[in-house]
Amino acid sequence: MPGFRRWSKSKFKKNPESSFKLLAAVLVITLYLLIKEFSNPTVRTARVPSKGAQIQYTDWQNGTDKADPEKAAAVREAMRYTFWKYRQNAWGSDDIRPVTGGNYSSRNGWGAFIVDSATTLAVMELWEELTLSVPFITSIDFSTAEDLVDPFETTIRYLGGLVSLVDLVDAGSIPHNIVTPEERNQLVQQAVVLANKLGPAYDTPTGMPFPRVDFNTTQGVPDPPSVFLEDPEKPQYQHPVIGPARTGSNILENRVLTRLTSNNIYAKNSTRAWAPLVWNKWISPWEGMVDAPIDIVTGAPVGRQRHWDGGHDSYYEYLVKITLLAHPSDPYLAVYKQTFLDAAYSLRRYLSTRSASAPNHTMQHLFIGRQDDQWYLNRQGHLACFAPGTILLGSKFYDQPYLRTFALALLEGCHHTYTSTPSKIGPENWSWIPKFGFDDPVFTPDTRRQQKEWAKTGFWATNAKYKGRPEYVESLFYAWRITGQTRYRDWAWEAFSAMEEWCKAPYGYAQLTDVYKVKPGDWPGKGEERWVDQQESFWAAETLKYLYLTFSDAEVASLDNWVFSTEGHLFRMIR
Repeated sequence: MPGFRRWSKSKFKKNPESSFKLLAAVLVITLYLLIKEFSNPTVRTARVPSKGAQIQYTDWQNGTDKADPEKAAAVREAMRYTFWKYRQNAWGSDDIRPVTGGNYSSRNGWGAFIVDSATTLAVMELWEELTLSVPFITSIDFSTAEDLVDPFETTIRYLGGLVSLVDLVDAGSIPHNIVTPEERNQLVQQAVVLANKLGPAYDTPTGMPFPRVDFNTTQGVPDPPSVFLEDPEKPQYQHPVIGPARTGSNILENRVLTRLTSNNIYAKNSTRAWAPLVWNKWISPWEGMVDAPIDIVTGAPVGRQRHWDGGHDSYYEYLVKITLLAHPSDPYLAVYKQTFLDAAYSLRRYLSTRSASAPNHTMQHLFIGRQDDQWYLNRQGHLACFAPGTILLGSKFYDQPYLRTFALALLEGCHHTYTSTPSKIGPENWSWIPKFGFDDPVFTPDTRRQQKEWAKTGFWATNAKYKGRPEYVESLFYAWRITGQTRYRDWAWEAFSAMEEWCKAPYGYAQLTDVYKVKPGDWPGKGEERWVDQQESFWAAETLKYLYLTFSDAEVASLDNWVFSTEGHLFRMIR
């Protein structure tokens, strides 16, 4: 048979001793490989079809899917530093002040850091720290709250953290001596108490939640007046209004709670909450994208804002992630998929623009702006750097090569904002001059500093802070796991090294006042003004988790088996 090489019997007879040695060697090697294969579950499961989705890259070469122990350990140590500084100085408070060691309440006084960070402790196998956290979490009184409760933030940080811990226990990722069966059941009960207290938020004609819930009166209420006092020009509306993210980003957490309790009310409320967005009866000029803000009583848009930035972002993220999380028998999966694809292609067509060449920077970078009524706003926020990872996830699951190219180009743009600053950390918001189609852009570099930044890098900061946000490194995590390209690991290490150098403070990791001015000499006195004395819980819940997973073995928290919430909490695919 052409191309098929047969063993020669004559050769075997001529040299039986050498042939026997060769056969023995083959048998020994085969036996060794079999033992290695079946004694190492990680290696074994990496080579067989997953029971979940088929997302992660599989054609790894030269061990590039394996952990980078040194870098993973460095991120793990940053998490330990974060945890223990909080433990020693702010235990039980929502947040620590990383510069002065003080504490403050930003999330109703339930210990947001403890709940939000617990899944990161589990992923990093920081068992000592987790055994301190779980008893606190199971003792929280979620029936009362300091101040009004934000259903969106409470769902993604608290409820998501609770049900994710249970999923990690049920999957065997957390040993039973760390979280006992009794504690596991207590976590479920805590999630039930909290979800029930949030229930009145959904008591509206449309099902879209009130912006706040008063736990004392068990009623949904509008945003407090202080929210509007920050912007005197903000329009006042007849009824409470809400953005797409706040009404469309609770379906994952509540679906998991329904699965854990067999109580359909949680899935029902969350599905009804985003139904007016998915089955949008109001005319929008762009397929898949909704106009906002939205009146929660009538469901009508009271503004014409369309974008994937803060306030809208995680609704589009959850469209693709629900198709991964939900059971394949869900009757609406095709609708969710098509809505996501429509929205992603609309983003590509209408809101993405390349930057024009600048005097000292000829390269062009792809950014995504916003639409406000008839105006294209050439401004992007750090929050929008989640989009490359989410679109890349959708491109793989839905087999959309054009979206893959789009996502990686957007990630290049976010990467450019990081590498262009002295701190090597990107700003909170930036603008650019679009290359095509906008002769009179809304934002131009007005100040001397902005003109200098634009001339040098092709964009300029409109808000130069860094708030410890995860979105850029989140997209790097997805890019490495989905493409297998090690450069995304390199970029993640560059970002972490910069955060370690410039954000590490005496009691945690501080936010930066200005990513262009991070050296003490850039500021008067001791230079402490370079820091903002705040550390949001998402620093531990997301930023450090995604960095750690980027340097871990690719089978740790595999995208083929786990769905990550918008707060970085892991939910099991049950397919």
